[in-house]
Amino acid sequence: MKKSVQEMSPYSGQSELVAIKIGNSTVNFAFFRTPYSSDFNLISFDTEEVLNWEYENFSHLFSNHQSCDCIVCSVVPELTKKIFSFLKRVYNKVIVITSKTPSGLALRIRNPESFGVDRLAATVAAYELFRKNVAVVDAGTATTITVVTQEGEVLGGAIMPGVGTMNYSLKEKTASLPLVDLEKDFDVPGIDTHSAILSGVVLGTVYAIEGIVEDIEKKINRQLEIVLTGGYSQLLSKYMHKKHLLNKHLVIEGMRLIYLKNIKN
Repeated sequence: MKKSVQEMSPYSGQSELVAIKIGNSTVNFAFFRTPYSSDFNLISFDTEEVLNWEYENFSHLFSNHQSCDCIVCSVVPELTKKIFSFLKRVYNKVIVITSKTPSGLALRIRNPESFGVDRLAATVAAYELFRKNVAVVDAGTATTITVVTQEGEVLGGAIMPGVGTMNYSLKEKTASLPLVDLEKDFDVPGIDTHSAILSGVVLGTVYAIEGIVEDIEKKINRQLEIVLTGGYSQLLSKYMHKKHLLNKHLVIEGMRLIYLKNIKN
């Protein structure tokens, strides 16, 4: 049985920054003791649950964090509006990241206003951490690939259904295929329906990532470092053939860095 927010034990230490990452599946609340360090305490809830919260739920969660700043990275407009109406009453400074928020990167893409702010935050973190040509792979509800050069230029990338999304789609759109446990080991080739789905969904995503990155490298004539992040990043990392780095919370790290770039604005 899922706990309500009142039954949760929110982080009670002092925070100078609260970073709220609102995704299609999960809402993460990261409490930084100081925005000058990458260390944070994390509390997560299902997005559907937070959409149904009342004012009291937010008030309880933030009861110990009402004298600090807040930064929001959201891909769910309905929830952005709901949370912001609460935050503006409580916090000294609230930054809601958009494509126009100063980030230190140049968006060399069409219609930059449609560029996902979660992709932007993850790319900021990857650029600041590595200062190399990087392909940032965010494995969440969608699996996205974003390319940033060592000069700080975002060149674009790719978007495909996430591992979990493909799993659920097969269950919802067919009469007989089951929802499978993505954490289970599987055979190649799949010797039963479960392992066949796992092989297709997980390895299909891995091969798509690696193939797309190779094509981008040829197109831009640069070798790319691959950085995996997001909820399914550890799962995909087990099956990747290409050398890569793993940082599950790259978006939250990017939010902290964007905050520091905007703190005086």
